[in-house]
Amino acid sequence: MVAIPAPADATSRLPRQLGLCILFGATAAVLLVLTVYPMIWLLIGSLHGKSGYGFSHFLELREKFAFTSILVNSWVFAVGSAGLALLVGITLAVLVSRTDVPFKRLARMTAILAFVSPPWLTAMAYVYIASPNAGFANLLLDQLFGVKPFNIQSMGGMIFVTALFLYSFVFLTVEAALASVDGSFEEAARVSGARPFTVVRTVTLPLVAPAVVSAAAFSVIIAWGLFAVPAILGMPARIYVFSTQLYLFLNAFPPRLELAAAMGVIFVATALVVGLLVRLARRQRGRSFAVLAGKGMKAAAMPLGRWRPAWAAFVVLVTVVAVAGPYVVVLWMSLNAQSFGGFSFASLSFANFHYVIFEYFAFWRITGNSLTIAAMEVAIVLLVATLVSYFVRRTNLPGRTLLQGAAMYTILVPSVAFLTAVMWAWIGSAAGLYGGLLLIAMTQAARSLPIATRNIGDGFGQIDRSLEEAASICGAGRARIAATVTLPLLRPVLFATFTLVALSALRDLNTPLFLGGGSTRSMTLPVLIFQLWSETRTGEAAALTIVLLLITLALFLPLSRAFRRIH
Repeated sequence: MVAIPAPADATSRLPRQLGLCILFGATAAVLLVLTVYPMIWLLIGSLHGKSGYGFSHFLELREKFAFTSILVNSWVFAVGSAGLALLVGITLAVLVSRTDVPFKRLARMTAILAFVSPPWLTAMAYVYIASPNAGFANLLLDQLFGVKPFNIQSMGGMIFVTALFLYSFVFLTVEAALASVDGSFEEAARVSGARPFTVVRTVTLPLVAPAVVSAAAFSVIIAWGLFAVPAILGMPARIYVFSTQLYLFLNAFPPRLELAAAMGVIFVATALVVGLLVRLARRQRGRSFAVLAGKGMKAAAMPLGRWRPAWAAFVVLVTVVAVAGPYVVVLWMSLNAQSFGGFSFASLSFANFHYVIFEYFAFWRITGNSLTIAAMEVAIVLLVATLVSYFVRRTNLPGRTLLQGAAMYTILVPSVAFLTAVMWAWIGSAAGLYGGLLLIAMTQAARSLPIATRNIGDGFGQIDRSLEEAASICGAGRARIAATVTLPLLRPVLFATFTLVALSALRDLNTPLFLGGGSTRSMTLPVLIFQLWSETRTGEAAALTIVLLLITLALFLPLSRAFRRIH
């Protein structure tokens, strides 16, 4: 008998499939370390006590630390911030997408700047303006009318400042949804005689209800994870929420890691309940109606008539209150030799800049730390998110859905709860990662993976598979197809994701503050800014904030030009 050789493509397919499975396993192992392993340790830490496993730490929280008031404060802060952000963000999105309001480009630019600006910048600015005793506005009104009406260091102040950050997320989400809605539904309502407000209330907003629900839920979760605003505005007034109480537990002597773990578990459980409610709401909403048409007509801009100047003033007011005003105030603080209350041009100088750049002993090392962490985070996120998206979109391997879930679920976990989990996982590990730059980059990467995975996955979905199939017919393997066809087509999406992740890395305060161990070896610029502010060195903190913004601009202005050339 003569042996008949197997076809060449069949013999070559085996090592290709083996290599793909090995890469899949490696990606799963990385995700296990980044996202799953810390959460296992958070649960272990919350249950482990001196006499074994139990619920003693949860009972101690309830009995000794006024946990009920912290829980109420956290809900009031998160829901209030999200509610105000929804009101402003949805209003602006409808005005920009569906009316003839002026300054549309200004509204979009303001939302982008508010989204990428560090939350502590706005908090610092409003402390300078409206702190109860030394705020500039209060001192001015006290001299004129004998009253000090503003108190930004309150629950209302925390909600207001946080909403100025969150509204941008709501605006960008809802405006994107409005851009994809068929305008014929709204045109039909207007032709039938419905007034503009009625059209928006009964047609426009119901069509984008899933986007509104998602924006509301994620705004609540983001607010729960914020630390800078509650720390700067709430802690001086002894108003504690989840994030600030966790910070106090972790900075106690000795650190109360077990109580932090117990609170973190409650934190995560609360967020998961919100996520479940959102899922149920979206499913119920999806059953109530469906858009039958594909890409439809663009809705005509509704005339605002005599209300046009008032809504234009609203757009300008949001710009001033959310972005322009805080930036100007922080710049003034950085140049002012007086900490609070002064408004004299004679006191302006570059002394604060000179100190933080040339006299502070560790400035250049700390700047290098920030850039190193950003570079490592970007590398981890782009590699892992691209592989996960490839496995989900371009293979039929079993377990790819679980892989995607491991990459995406951290979006439902509030930031400080996840940081507590990372501390439990690595603080006593023989790997020696705690307090180092690599662990900070890994943790920030785990937090950035959901958005990166979604963006890159959408990029894969926009690539016509016929291009890859043509390369396969010509004999190219998976690796060659990915290198010569898929990745070049993904380049704009990868570049946009790179920019978003790097911006997030440079402004992140929570991760290096909780995981850096307080050493200049792992300190970053946001942590140094927070440290200077905590020491009431407000001018130096403001100057360093301006320096961080200038570094960010110096990095990303050339990159934005390159992105436009790629696109």
